[in-house]
Amino acid sequence: MIALPRVSLALGLVMFMLLCVSCSASDRSTPSPTVSTTAESPSASATGGDHHEALAAGVSHASLQYGGEKRTYRVFVPPAIPVGTHVPLLVGLHGGLGSGDRFAEKTGLEDLARQEKFVALFPDGNDGTWNAGGCCGKAARLQTDDVGFLAALITLIEQEAPIDPSRVFMTGHSNGAMMAFRFGCERAGLVKAIAPVAGSLEIPSCTPSRGVSVLAIHGDADQSHPIGGGQGADSIARVNFRSMAETMAMWTGAMKCAPPVTSVAGPLTTTDWKSCKDGTLARYIIIAGAGHPWPGDRTGASGSAAQALDATNAIWSFFSGL
Repeated sequence: MIALPRVSLALGLVMFMLLCVSCSASDRSTPSPTVSTTAESPSASATGGDHHEALAAGVSHASLQYGGEKRTYRVFVPPAIPVGTHVPLLVGLHGGLGSGDRFAEKTGLEDLARQEKFVALFPDGNDGTWNAGGCCGKAARLQTDDVGFLAALITLIEQEAPIDPSRVFMTGHSNGAMMAFRFGCERAGLVKAIAPVAGSLEIPSCTPSRGVSVLAIHGDADQSHPIGGGQGADSIARVNFRSMAETMAMWTGAMKCAPPVTSVAGPLTTTDWKSCKDGTLARYIIIAGAGHPWPGDRTGASGSAAQALDATNAIWSFFSGL
């Protein structure tokens, strides 16, 4: 008769302790992105084993909660990455009113990633736009923190795939090119090099924490983003863009590059700056007669002049040679 209350008290204490442990574990947990996957192979060998097990080989679509919003992205992991191997990550930023899916299709970066063994990541902008500073659309109007979102997404993918953090690269087209320029200035510690295509630097100043290499590509007949700056006849953004000459002067000044050397080969005029900050490089290619589309667009939308350069292959050649 005396023991019963003691038993009840002991059971109550045990239940209370279990409840506290459960609450504590819940407080420490962090929400993970929602992933829907179409993969070539679900085997863990595609991600190199150890803790890289979230992404299977092939294409995945996923979302990440950032800044109170659901941000979506596409990621491609090449098959048969050897166990223990860490590969580059290439982030591709679509143009204004585009999407990660369409950018993957037009650039053919996933085919190249399969061949060259790197992970290709294609985030989606806010309503198809990126806040690159002075441009563009909803993202710039609402001052969306796209720099923070991209930084968080890169960190996440580095945890989910066998990424070499010293070989993270970023390219982009049009509004995505402007975003790549901004990211290189404001998150230099996260990228080794950037490759903006048909887009300028649209923030007031660039003060990178370390050197970042750049390959910029622009057509001299671009009517959406004129190479000389201002507002193009075909511009959707209706923004007075910075000229590419001023953009490159601003970038190479921030990177403390040596004086440039220019060469001409057919329709391509290439300017190189060497001995930049931390041993980085800067290169600027002008395509004579080319308009705004991605040079060498796999969907056939780039026009004959832009076929003088395959931007996808040129960018990877530049990145892999660093």
